[in-house]
Amino acid sequence: MKNMEGIKKLVGDSITESNLKNVDCYVYENFALFIQSMGFCEFAVKEQHVHPSYMIIIEFGSDNFLIPPRIELKKNYYLASIVSPNIPHEDKAVEFPNYYTIMIEKEYFESQFLLYQNEIPRYEGEQFLICHDFLKMLHLYAFESSKNMKNGEITLECQTKLLTHWIIRSLLGENYDMRSVSTNERIGRVQTYIELHCGEDLTVPDLAKNANMSVSNFNRLFTKEVGMSPKNYLIDVRLNKSVKLLRRNDLSVSEIAEQCGFYSLSHFSAVFKKAYKMSPTEYREKYQV
Repeated sequence: MKNMEGIKKLVGDSITESNLKNVDCYVYENFALFIQSMGFCEFAVKEQHVHPSYMIIIEFGSDNFLIPPRIELKKNYYLASIVSPNIPHEDKAVEFPNYYTIMIEKEYFESQFLLYQNEIPRYEGEQFLICHDFLKMLHLYAFESSKNMKNGEITLECQTKLLTHWIIRSLLGENYDMRSVSTNERIGRVQTYIELHCGEDLTVPDLAKNANMSVSNFNRLFTKEVGMSPKNYLIDVRLNKSVKLLRRNDLSVSEIAEQCGFYSLSHFSAVFKKAYKMSPTEYREKYQV
């Protein structure tokens, strides 16, 4: 039997258990995960229906998307979209859906979102990227919510908060890939050092010294563990930091370039444009929050 009281609270009072005959439901208080295991959700395909909560769809397909991509897809990331409460929408009736649906209670989602920004945007299907590792956390949540283990509500409360913040951070462009974090003590230590000191004048020999390794061995092991060279990883960290700063409006582009460790504005602009196909200024104008 499905927790229809919890489901109605998040999806809407008009949903019935019959609507969910093809759907596995994992519900805990203000968070729910719906997996269309045997076919489409009959409630989801209703014309111009609404929900009292925030709806997030995570797509896993590579071609038959529920919502065609309007943003550039990246390796190791899934396409996600979000709809605010009481926004009319409808899904396609896909026989074998390659997506999960998440519902988060309005008051809870907004209380967590306001820890990041002062205003909450109105989302009408905005798309964003979310790391593949998010799926692992969803499956852990589903496992915990279905096992009815002693004190399971403690773990579920923690998982709910973690998943909600992961979604919000991804929505704001603060993605991260857990698989890129090395389990090797020396390489992991260097990654943490780079995150903390990326605005400084770092060189690969400096990083190799931090790991107490020769430059050649450090380059080899770092690339094996992380999937990219130390030089490219440093650039990636600097670019990710610059993106977050560009979305705000309290620093000039020149100041951001300096804070992120680029030796000149022209260098920053060239590296940024190669990665994002637009200049830092164009990115700010397009994505400023």
